[in-house]
Amino acid sequence: MRTPRRPDRPIFWIVAGPNGCGKSTFYNRTDIEGWGGSVWIINPDLLTAKIVENEPTDIEAANLAAVQRIEKWLETSIQAYQTIGVETVLSSGKYRRLVELAHRHGFEVRMIYILLGSLKLQMERIAQRVREGGHDVPADKVEARRARSFEQLGWFARHVDRCWVFDNSTGEPELVAVKGAPGSLLQFRALPSDLEMLLRQSDVDLQRA
Repeated sequence: MRTPRRPDRPIFWIVAGPNGCGKSTFYNRTDIEGWGGSVWIINPDLLTAKIVENEPTDIEAANLAAVQRIEKWLETSIQAYQTIGVETVLSSGKYRRLVELAHRHGFEVRMIYILLGSLKLQMERIAQRVREGGHDVPADKVEARRARSFEQLGWFARHVDRCWVFDNSTGEPELVAVKGAPGSLLQFRALPSDLEMLLRQSDVDLQRA
Protein backbone atom coordinates (compact mmCIF):
# COMPACT_ATOMS: atom_id res chain seq x y z
CA MET A 1 0.00 0.00 0.00
CA ARG A 2 1.36 3.42 -0.94
CA THR A 3 0.40 6.99 -0.20
CA PRO A 4 -0.06 9.22 -3.23
CA ARG A 5 3.12 11.25 -2.85
CA ARG A 6 6.52 11.41 -1.24
CA PRO A 7 6.71 14.35 1.17
CA ASP A 8 9.29 17.10 0.91
CA ARG A 9 9.81 17.23 4.69
CA PRO A 10 10.79 14.68 7.33
CA ILE A 11 8.15 12.45 8.90
CA PHE A 12 7.61 11.30 12.46
CA TRP A 13 5.76 7.99 12.23
CA ILE A 14 3.76 6.47 15.09
CA VAL A 15 2.61 2.87 14.59
CA ALA A 16 0.17 2.34 17.43
CA GLY A 17 -2.48 0.03 18.78
CA PRO A 18 -3.35 -2.26 21.70
CA ASN A 19 -1.40 -5.41 22.55
CA GLY A 20 -1.77 -8.32 20.16
CA CYS A 21 -3.17 -6.35 17.23
CA GLY A 22 -0.31 -7.08 14.82
CA LYS A 23 1.55 -3.78 14.69
CA SER A 24 4.98 -5.27 13.98
CA THR A 25 3.59 -7.67 11.40
CA PHE A 26 1.75 -4.82 9.68
CA TYR A 27 4.72 -2.58 9.10
CA ASN A 28 7.04 -5.49 8.35
CA ARG A 29 4.71 -6.49 5.51
CA THR A 30 3.86 -2.98 4.33
CA ASP A 31 5.91 -0.83 1.97
CA ILE A 32 6.52 1.85 4.58
CA GLU A 33 9.18 3.38 2.31
CA GLY A 34 6.43 3.98 -0.21
CA TRP A 35 4.56 5.80 2.54
CA GLY A 36 7.25 8.45 2.77
CA GLY A 37 10.86 7.40 2.30
CA SER A 38 13.19 5.11 4.21
CA VAL A 39 11.91 4.68 7.76
CA TRP A 40 13.42 3.12 10.85
CA ILE A 41 10.58 2.01 13.14
CA ILE A 42 11.89 1.49 16.68
CA ASN A 43 10.33 -1.55 18.39
CA PRO A 44 10.46 -1.32 22.22
CA ASP A 45 10.02 -5.07 22.73
CA LEU A 46 12.98 -5.90 20.50
CA LEU A 47 15.16 -3.32 22.23
CA THR A 48 14.20 -4.68 25.65
CA ALA A 49 15.15 -8.19 24.52
CA LYS A 50 18.51 -6.92 23.21
CA ILE A 51 19.25 -5.18 26.50
CA VAL A 52 18.48 -8.34 28.49
CA GLU A 53 20.66 -10.37 26.12
CA ASN A 54 23.65 -8.04 26.21
CA GLU A 55 23.59 -6.27 29.57
CA PRO A 56 23.56 -7.56 33.19
CA THR A 57 20.01 -6.52 34.03
CA ASP A 58 16.52 -7.91 34.64
CA ILE A 59 13.45 -7.49 32.46
CA GLU A 60 11.94 -4.60 34.45
CA ALA A 61 15.16 -2.58 34.36
CA ALA A 62 15.57 -3.42 30.68
CA ASN A 63 12.04 -2.17 29.95
CA LEU A 64 12.77 1.12 31.68
CA ALA A 65 16.11 1.49 29.88
CA ALA A 66 14.44 0.78 26.52
CA VAL A 67 11.80 3.46 27.11
CA GLN A 68 14.42 6.04 28.08
CA ARG A 69 16.69 5.25 25.15
CA ILE A 70 13.87 5.27 22.64
CA GLU A 71 12.63 8.68 23.76
CA LYS A 72 16.18 10.02 23.53
CA TRP A 73 16.65 8.57 20.04
CA LEU A 74 13.36 9.98 18.84
CA GLU A 75 14.09 13.43 20.23
CA THR A 76 17.60 13.46 18.75
CA SER A 77 16.32 12.30 15.35
CA ILE A 78 13.68 15.03 15.32
CA GLN A 79 16.24 17.67 16.24
CA ALA A 80 18.44 16.33 13.40
CA TYR A 81 15.49 16.55 10.96
CA GLN A 82 15.65 12.79 10.32
CA THR A 83 12.56 10.75 9.47
CA ILE A 84 11.97 8.27 12.29
CA GLY A 85 9.19 6.09 13.65
CA VAL A 86 8.17 4.24 16.79
CA GLU A 87 5.87 1.35 17.61
CA THR A 88 3.74 1.85 20.71
CA VAL A 89 0.67 0.52 22.51
CA LEU A 90 -0.17 4.21 23.08
CA SER A 91 -1.29 3.53 26.65
CA SER A 92 -0.09 6.94 27.85
CA GLY A 93 0.39 10.44 26.51
CA LYS A 94 4.20 10.33 26.61
CA TYR A 95 4.54 10.84 22.84
CA ARG A 96 2.40 13.98 22.81
CA ARG A 97 5.49 16.04 23.62
CA LEU A 98 7.34 14.53 20.66
CA VAL A 99 4.43 15.21 18.29
CA GLU A 100 4.59 18.86 19.31
CA LEU A 101 8.40 18.90 19.04
CA ALA A 102 8.22 17.36 15.56
CA HIS A 103 5.74 19.98 14.40
CA ARG A 104 7.98 22.76 15.70
CA HIS A 105 10.81 21.29 13.62
CA GLY A 106 8.72 21.23 10.46
CA PHE A 107 7.90 17.52 10.45
CA GLU A 108 4.79 15.91 9.10
CA VAL A 109 3.43 13.57 11.80
CA ARG A 110 1.69 10.42 10.62
CA MET A 111 -0.03 7.69 12.61
CA ILE A 112 -0.99 4.16 11.63
CA TYR A 113 -3.34 2.73 14.25
CA ILE A 114 -4.01 -1.03 14.30
CA LEU A 115 -6.89 -2.51 16.29
CA LEU A 116 -8.86 -5.70 16.75
CA GLY A 117 -12.62 -5.81 17.08
CA SER A 118 -12.68 -7.20 20.61
CA LEU A 119 -10.63 -7.74 23.74
CA LYS A 120 -11.27 -11.49 23.42
CA LEU A 121 -9.61 -11.56 20.01
CA GLN A 122 -6.59 -9.71 21.40
CA MET A 123 -6.23 -12.37 24.10
CA GLU A 124 -6.42 -15.12 21.48
CA ARG A 125 -3.76 -13.46 19.29
CA ILE A 126 -1.42 -13.03 22.25
CA ALA A 127 -1.90 -16.68 23.24
CA GLN A 128 -1.04 -17.70 19.68
CA ARG A 129 2.06 -15.51 19.77
CA VAL A 130 3.19 -17.18 23.00
CA ARG A 131 2.70 -20.64 21.45
CA GLU A 132 4.98 -19.49 18.64
CA GLY A 133 7.67 -18.35 21.08
CA GLY A 134 6.68 -14.70 21.44
CA HIS A 135 6.21 -12.67 24.60
CA ASP A 136 3.15 -12.82 26.82
CA VAL A 137 1.16 -9.94 28.33
CA PRO A 138 -0.96 -10.43 31.50
CA ALA A 139 -4.70 -10.36 30.79
CA ASP A 140 -5.40 -7.47 33.17
CA LYS A 141 -2.77 -5.34 31.41
CA VAL A 142 -4.18 -6.17 27.98
CA GLU A 143 -7.64 -5.01 29.07
CA ALA A 144 -6.42 -1.83 30.76
CA ARG A 145 -4.13 -0.89 27.89
CA ARG A 146 -6.89 -1.34 25.30
CA ALA A 147 -9.01 1.25 27.11
CA ARG A 148 -6.10 3.64 27.66
CA SER A 149 -4.91 3.30 24.07
CA PHE A 150 -8.39 4.08 22.74
CA GLU A 151 -8.54 7.09 25.07
CA GLN A 152 -5.21 8.39 23.78
CA LEU A 153 -6.15 7.92 20.13
CA GLY A 154 -8.55 10.85 20.34
CA TRP A 155 -5.79 13.37 21.13
CA PHE A 156 -3.43 11.94 18.54
CA ALA A 157 -6.08 11.77 15.81
CA ARG A 158 -6.71 15.48 16.34
CA HIS A 159 -3.04 16.52 16.44
CA VAL A 160 -1.23 14.37 13.87
CA ASP A 161 -1.26 15.47 10.23
CA ARG A 162 -2.39 12.16 8.79
CA CYS A 163 -3.96 9.13 10.46
CA TRP A 164 -5.01 5.74 9.14
CA VAL A 165 -6.97 3.27 11.29
CA PHE A 166 -6.87 -0.42 10.35
CA ASP A 167 -8.91 -3.32 11.72
CA ASN A 168 -6.77 -6.46 11.73
CA SER A 169 -9.44 -8.82 13.08
CA THR A 170 -9.31 -11.12 10.03
CA GLY A 171 -5.52 -11.12 9.78
CA GLU A 172 -5.76 -8.98 6.63
CA PRO A 173 -5.70 -5.34 7.78
CA GLU A 174 -8.72 -3.39 6.55
CA LEU A 175 -8.65 0.39 6.37
CA VAL A 176 -11.66 1.48 8.44
CA ALA A 177 -11.02 5.20 9.05
CA VAL A 178 -8.76 8.06 7.97
CA LYS A 179 -8.25 11.57 9.23
CA GLY A 180 -10.51 13.95 7.38
CA ALA A 181 -11.03 17.62 8.17
CA PRO A 182 -9.27 18.92 11.30
CA GLY A 183 -10.64 17.14 14.35
CA SER A 184 -12.48 14.48 12.39
CA LEU A 185 -12.13 10.84 11.38
CA LEU A 186 -13.84 9.64 8.22
CA GLN A 187 -15.20 6.12 8.81
CA PHE A 188 -15.56 3.54 6.06
CA ARG A 189 -17.40 1.23 8.44
CA ALA A 190 -18.33 1.08 12.10
CA LEU A 191 -15.52 1.09 14.65
CA PRO A 192 -15.60 -1.02 17.84
CA SER A 193 -18.22 0.46 20.15
CA ASP A 194 -15.76 1.03 23.00
CA LEU A 195 -13.50 3.00 20.65
CA GLU A 196 -16.34 5.08 19.19
CA MET A 197 -17.50 6.07 22.68
CA LEU A 198 -14.01 7.18 23.77
CA LEU A 199 -13.34 9.07 20.52
CA ARG A 200 -16.57 11.04 20.93
CA GLN A 201 -15.62 11.82 24.53
CA SER A 202 -12.32 13.18 23.15
CA ASP A 203 -14.22 15.55 20.82
CA VAL A 204 -13.31 13.67 17.66
CA ASP A 205 -15.95 14.24 14.97
CA LEU A 206 -16.77 10.79 13.53
CA GLN A 207 -18.13 11.04 10.00
CA ARG A 208 -19.32 8.26 7.70
CA ALA A 209 -17.77 8.05 4.23
